[in-house]
Amino acid sequence: MINVKQLLGFKDVFPEDQEEPIINYLRNASRESLLKSIGFFNTKPLPNYDNFFSNPEVNDQIVGKVNYYLFHNQINVKPAVVSGQGALKFAEVVLSNSLELLENNTNYSLDDDEMNLFKAFLCINTELISNQVLDNLNEDNFEKLVDFSIIFTFPFADLAFSENDDLEFLHLLYATFYKVEALLAFLNSKPEYSSLKDGFIKSFNVSTEEEFVKQMTYLFGKLLELKGTNSYLWNVEDKDALAFLDSMVSYDIAPDEDFTHIKNSPIYKVEESVYSIIHYFFVIDKFYKSAKFKLKELYEKDEALKTLYGNFFSFFNSKFSENFLMKNLLDEMFSKKHYVKKPEREKELPGEPDYYLRHNNEVFIFENKDVLVAKGSKASADIEQINAVLKKKFLVDGTKKVGIGQIVTTIGEIGSKHFRFDDYVNSKTSLTIYPILLVHDRIFQTLGINYRLNQWFKEQCIERLGDLNKTYNIKSLTVIDIDTLILWLPYFQVKDKNFKEVLNFHMAKMNKKKKVNNAPNQAALFYRANQNLTEQLSPISRRNIPYNIDLKKLMNRFKIVIKDE
Repeated sequence: MINVKQLLGFKDVFPEDQEEPIINYLRNASRESLLKSIGFFNTKPLPNYDNFFSNPEVNDQIVGKVNYYLFHNQINVKPAVVSGQGALKFAEVVLSNSLELLENNTNYSLDDDEMNLFKAFLCINTELISNQVLDNLNEDNFEKLVDFSIIFTFPFADLAFSENDDLEFLHLLYATFYKVEALLAFLNSKPEYSSLKDGFIKSFNVSTEEEFVKQMTYLFGKLLELKGTNSYLWNVEDKDALAFLDSMVSYDIAPDEDFTHIKNSPIYKVEESVYSIIHYFFVIDKFYKSAKFKLKELYEKDEALKTLYGNFFSFFNSKFSENFLMKNLLDEMFSKKHYVKKPEREKELPGEPDYYLRHNNEVFIFENKDVLVAKGSKASADIEQINAVLKKKFLVDGTKKVGIGQIVTTIGEIGSKHFRFDDYVNSKTSLTIYPILLVHDRIFQTLGINYRLNQWFKEQCIERLGDLNKTYNIKSLTVIDIDTLILWLPYFQVKDKNFKEVLNFHMAKMNKKKKVNNAPNQAALFYRANQNLTEQLSPISRRNIPYNIDLKKLMNRFKIVIKDE
């Protein structure tokens, strides 16, 4: 479901009061409440206006104020005080002002603490609401709904705020094990990469790859335990584990619209040997998603590598992301001999598809896009900025056709009967073509992104392919992320048809518009319409397929840290 929370702002609850800067409220709260609240807001359920206060009298007063606001503004949906992004903003403000807020803090009054934290969150919500740009939406009613879906979910997609984040966390954990293993294998594949591997490992205060994997695995196991028990604090005694965790703690957090500093330091120290989580997903991301930035820092210092391979992102995206991670994963998925693939060459030809696969008359064209979105565009909540970024990353970058544009170019080459990578298709007209955009950042699994990119793909096909749209059965564009491929790999390996059937299932849902003709009341009508819209705009990663994560395989990962009694 598209679940857009209505956040309570300061003036909604305290219309007569003068709103102050967030820090003014926080400096009146106790050190203990400030520190423990950071981790507490990772637990469920998040507190709301009707259960925020321990004092029954204060609680009743606040509930009365909110009910008054709801009644006079004819609001029927229960609003929220604490959201996932609000909790992160709270953590950022506390940690970026630790000297002022935490040192020599002698405040102690539970009632005062709760009221000051409550007002601070209302101020945070006011700021979050003001950031949304809603005056430049599409004129078409349905496209306007797509705009809304993207605006409300894209800015926070990589923060992984969802109703089912426990399952998403498990999936991220599973996929990260696979990706870190692949990254280490890549860094071990050539002697000239050794400086990158050594520097990366040492950044975690460990000296060997074996120790790095052991400490990472132990931490992942602890995170599973904490999340499973709805906890956020844990005590550490082992000196090697302390050093490892301290590498992810920072006392120099600065405010940032994309929470960059918290992503880099997703754990904080409550006291000696006691640690707490700032954000579960950021801790997991530290080992792969954030690894790219650490590797870039190391790469820029290695003149030999720069001379040999040039720009870091070109090197990483080509050598590792495309020709190692993606290729090995897809080769593992499509390992049977009857699959026809493009010939392997030492040097790619201009316009060569990133991965090409054919089985009989069914052609699968993959374009790999391991791209990043600038934090200003990501956090803008402005549909024009977001659309512009998506077009640059996935359609046309200047004069160069990329992603979708390259897929259409490949289809055009097949249609010209001069396709360089598979002679068979040059003599066939009854081809079914599956275009697939493989992305590496979960932000692109936002509601509405695949739908919008597919609309642009269709426009490109009409504009550039002409009658080939009738000659071939060109399927809709599927946008799939690397984590989903990793998760579903065992299912795709069972039967040849499974991959194609999942693509067809997803496309059928994306292309079908359902109408709600009747409902017992307005609320039910809205609920069904929302349900139908969500089904159409959902990414493939949220489709229900007849396969569950292999928990036994995941648990086997933890054998290296389980001690025999």
